[in-house]
Amino acid sequence: MKHAVRCIFFVILSLQFFVLQAQSKELDDDVTVGLHRVEQGETLYRISRNFFLTEKDIMEVNIGLTAENLKAGQLIKIPITTRNKDKFATESSASVTEVQNETFVVHKHPKQKLQKSTKLNIALMLPLNYEEIDKLTFTKFNIDEKKRQRYKCFEYINFYEGARIALDVLEKEGYNIECFVYDVGENDTEKMREALSSSEMKDMDLIVPLVFKNPFALAADFAKANKIPIVNPMSSDIGILQNNYTFKIQPSAAAEVETIVRYLRSKHSEDNIIIIHDNRASIKPSVDYYEQLLSKSTMMWTIMDYNKYANKLTSKISTTKNNVVISLVASDGKSEAEAFAKRLLSAFSSKKDAKITLFGDYSWCEFNSLDFELLERFDFHFTLSYLNDYSNANFVNFVKMFRKHFKTEPDKFYAALGYDIITYFVHSLIENGIDFMETPNISNQNSMINPYYFERRDETRGYQNKRTVVYKIDDYKIKSVGR
Repeated sequence: MKHAVRCIFFVILSLQFFVLQAQSKELDDDVTVGLHRVEQGETLYRISRNFFLTEKDIMEVNIGLTAENLKAGQLIKIPITTRNKDKFATESSASVTEVQNETFVVHKHPKQKLQKSTKLNIALMLPLNYEEIDKLTFTKFNIDEKKRQRYKCFEYINFYEGARIALDVLEKEGYNIECFVYDVGENDTEKMREALSSSEMKDMDLIVPLVFKNPFALAADFAKANKIPIVNPMSSDIGILQNNYTFKIQPSAAAEVETIVRYLRSKHSEDNIIIIHDNRASIKPSVDYYEQLLSKSTMMWTIMDYNKYANKLTSKISTTKNNVVISLVASDGKSEAEAFAKRLLSAFSSKKDAKITLFGDYSWCEFNSLDFELLERFDFHFTLSYLNDYSNANFVNFVKMFRKHFKTEPDKFYAALGYDIITYFVHSLIENGIDFMETPNISNQNSMINPYYFERRDETRGYQNKRTVVYKIDDYKIKSVGR
């Protein structure tokens, strides 16, 4: 089910194109034209926007051409105007080829920053569960009670609300975005197929599905076939990077290791590093990566199997220098994780003269039986890609905008995630223009809550964000201390 949500703002997007310019070729009405070879998945609408024209402009110089009979590989004429003439490079920077017994110039287009005068289409595919709206029966007295009942339609609405704030900011900056919102269930492949079959989907410039693995795979295949970048906001599965049009926001376990080691080199290079694990298969890649990175440093470090040598852990704690203990011990559930955290903190408490900085999981902050004072005492650190962090000035500014728009507080990190994704990708599409898929990173991320940095192994793979945030407990508050 698709919602008729269309937010009109001001953005240019130009996708990659392959242009052939006719040498001094003129029409009867003195319109100078070039030639464009249609790529697989391109539509007449998309081509017209790439060249700052209307569909009618192109059809007028291509007798008989329609949106329906346009085919991949076809050469079509493109009117050259003052707005698109820079897209047609000079002959001195081009190579020559033969096409249909005529000589044309094949141009290599330099990277160019786009302007803000043309529309960008963005598809948000969210599990809004619109069909449950009738169950809500809101009054001004029971809204908090309804939210506590965890209706699914509340689960991800914050993501759209955060994205909507970003769109509003972009409007004020002079962009033009048309936002299409589709109600697609978390794991509903039928609704995903229905949304993807919509007539406007092939003209999207960015697709953002907040869904589970199977419906996302359908959307990713569609995006690749139509050369549309697609963003996965939540998955930790690196398998999605096999699709080279995918952008993965959540950093991998390897990226978190890199972040922590980078932080250690900056803040704890003279300290005693101890990494504890329980030898589970799921943890082994991270353990091996720590060993690989630390072996290249001058830091003092030890890696221990906690299941085998738990009783020897305290003997590794130095009393003459600061100790950094990184826990990679996994757990099968909350109660097991909570019990392990209590045992570890109890063991540290026996080393009264030792100074310890502990890295663990964020969930430790939410364990009711865990003494928060001990987390403070042992300088507790953790990594997350997103947290409602009121020590972050950009998040505080975002919250002010959120309150103004929606008269409430963002109760999930989804809002900040939606805001950053729209902010980043709109600016990147503009700044990097037709080279977006080759160079998606941007230098100016000052307005973002958490900046992104994307890398990929090669052109056959998708991009993953390598930035995660290091937080610590300080004066009984959580604050970010590094990336």
